[in-house]
Amino acid sequence: MELRRIERAFPRRIREWLAAIDRVRAMYRAHSGREPSIFRPGRFSEKMQWRKLFDLNPLFAVFCDKYESHRYVEERLGPDMQAKIYFIGDDPEAVPFDTLPRPFVLKSTHACEHVVVVKPGDVIDQAALRGKMREWLSVNHGSKMMEPGYENIRRRLIVEAFLGDPDGTPFQERKIFCFDGKARFVESVVVTGPERERRTQFHTADWTRLYWKTSRDPYAGVLDRPPRLADMIATAEGLATGLDYLRVDFYDGGDRFWVGEVTPYSWSGLVNFTPDEADTVLGCAWRLRAKHYRAAFAILFRHRRILPPARAEASARAVPTPVTTAVAAN
Repeated sequence: MELRRIERAFPRRIREWLAAIDRVRAMYRAHSGREPSIFRPGRFSEKMQWRKLFDLNPLFAVFCDKYESHRYVEERLGPDMQAKIYFIGDDPEAVPFDTLPRPFVLKSTHACEHVVVVKPGDVIDQAALRGKMREWLSVNHGSKMMEPGYENIRRRLIVEAFLGDPDGTPFQERKIFCFDGKARFVESVVVTGPERERRTQFHTADWTRLYWKTSRDPYAGVLDRPPRLADMIATAEGLATGLDYLRVDFYDGGDRFWVGEVTPYSWSGLVNFTPDEADTVLGCAWRLRAKHYRAAFAILFRHRRILPPARAEASARAVPTPVTTAVAAN
């Protein structure tokens, strides 16, 4: 009876907010074993939970859509700074496997860890792969991970050129963490051994080694400073201008580089660092301005959702968004 009175006392929007806060807390607690400080966050992982709840920047819907993010980066940096797109669409049957240049990478545009690399000489089971793509298209990553930038974006499939060596080894990834438009940290991903294990190494922006570990084992060797690091940093900072936090990923080919993903929700904030203080160091770099006011304003006056810019404009005009048929791109 008391619960029913409480529910009647709050508008539906407030009840939805309380449910979202409870779910984010539960996910964080299940992963880390500790209770997050949602309204007074200090750690990087806690501030990411705050962002997932209260930062409803419409740009996040652009960054979370791999195709729209590609267009966003191209508008700002020009062509040839990203992997070439061979196909974009929402029909698994339309992916032209027989004519795609190899090697290529098949992904979904709307979620994480939906990736298949096809190398020269690979024999693929097209029926099984199309079944996998249908499974991908059924996933709402935003609802699953409580990341609103993903929740309302269009679910599609994308095929890109593979960025790596001819033997199928991908170029090293550099993930540059930018705070207030300034690069502060770099995570490198190295593929090693016959099993192609992915290992990582962290550095500051001036290439001082940081002995941090997340879910992947650290790379034990010495990584030389990348020859194009300054250019990658300048590119990342340009894309991160105006945002309190953004991670910009690169594929580093040595004499040139390509922009990969632009990520507002790194690890979804569900990351355990070794040593634990790394979480605090990253958190100290991230300044959340007016966090109490912004959280209160969101809860009192907004619904917890982010619409892609085109959909937001159409919603404001009360005009339905047209659905277009995607076509293959050469």
